[in-house]
Amino acid sequence: MDKRKGALLRLAIIVGAVVVAAIIWVVYTNSAHVAIVNGERISRRELIGRLEKAYGEDVLSEMINEVLLRQAAKEAGVSVTAEEVDTEVAQLKDQIGSSYDMVISQYGWTDEQIRDLLEMNLLVYKISTKDITIEEDALLAFFEENKSDYDEPEQVIASHILVATEEEAKEIKQQLDEGADFAELAREKSLDVTTAVAGGDVGWFPRGRMAEEFEKTAFKLMPGQMSGPVKTDFGYHIIKVTDRKAAREAAFEEVRDDIEKGLKMQQSKTAQQLVAELKLDSDITVTDSKYKNLGTTTPFGIE
Repeated sequence: MDKRKGALLRLAIIVGAVVVAAIIWVVYTNSAHVAIVNGERISRRELIGRLEKAYGEDVLSEMINEVLLRQAAKEAGVSVTAEEVDTEVAQLKDQIGSSYDMVISQYGWTDEQIRDLLEMNLLVYKISTKDITIEEDALLAFFEENKSDYDEPEQVIASHILVATEEEAKEIKQQLDEGADFAELAREKSLDVTTAVAGGDVGWFPRGRMAEEFEKTAFKLMPGQMSGPVKTDFGYHIIKVTDRKAAREAAFEEVRDDIEKGLKMQQSKTAQQLVAELKLDSDITVTDSKYKNLGTTTPFGIE
C-alpha cells in the first residue's frame, strides 16, 4: 500500500470514529434526562436511583427467584408455552368477567405482568409435579364422587343499568324503548361502575349468585328482552338478557385433564416452598453492598 492510500485509510478511520462518537453523544444527551420542569432537568440516573432505592431489594430478590425457577425447569425438562399462558389468561378473564381490565388496573398490574405471573405459577406447578402420577381409576372415581361440581347449571348472560330511584329507571326504560343504545346509557348512567365501563355487562351467571329479585327477573327474560325497573337493596335495575345456556351434565372426557391438574395441584409446592428448597442447593452471591441482607449462600463480597 502506498503512502497516499495509507493516509486516506487513516483519515477514513478517524472520520468514522468521529461520526460514531457524535451518534453516541446525540443518543446519550437525548436519553440523559426524562423530564424538564421549567427548564430544570430530571435525569434518568436520578429516576433509576430513586426506583432502585425504593424497590431494588424486592426486585432483585424476585429476579433471583425467577432465575432459580428457570434453571430448575431446564434441569427437570419442563417448559411453559405461550399457548398455555394464553389459556391461563383466558380462564382468569372468564373467572373475573367483564370487570377484568378494571380489576388489574386497580392493582396497578399490566397484561404483561399478569402473563409473567401466570407463567411462573405454571413453571412451579410443572417442576413440583413432574414425578407425580395419578391412575386413571382414581381420576374417574373422583369425577363420580364430585360430578355435580362439573355439571353446568342453567345460566344467562345479562347487562344492567343501576340507578338510585324508580323514576330514573322508568326514564331510562323509555329511552331504551325509543331506540337508545343500552351500552351507552349504562356507561353514562349506571351507578355500578364495575360493569358500567363494559356497557353494563355482568357476564354469565347461574341461579343463586345474584340478588333474588335481580335473578328472578333475569331468568324469566328471553335473549334480547329487557325488564322494567327491578328493585333490590342496591337500587333500581333495568336488565337486558343477551343469551342463555340450558343445564348440561359434564362428561368425564371433557373434564379429565382439569381433574388431573386439580389433584396434582393439591400435592404441588408453592412458589415460596420450591424457591426455598432450590436455594438450599444453590450458590448465590450478591456483590452489591446495598443488597447484602438478601441472605445469599456465599458471604457478601466473595465471588
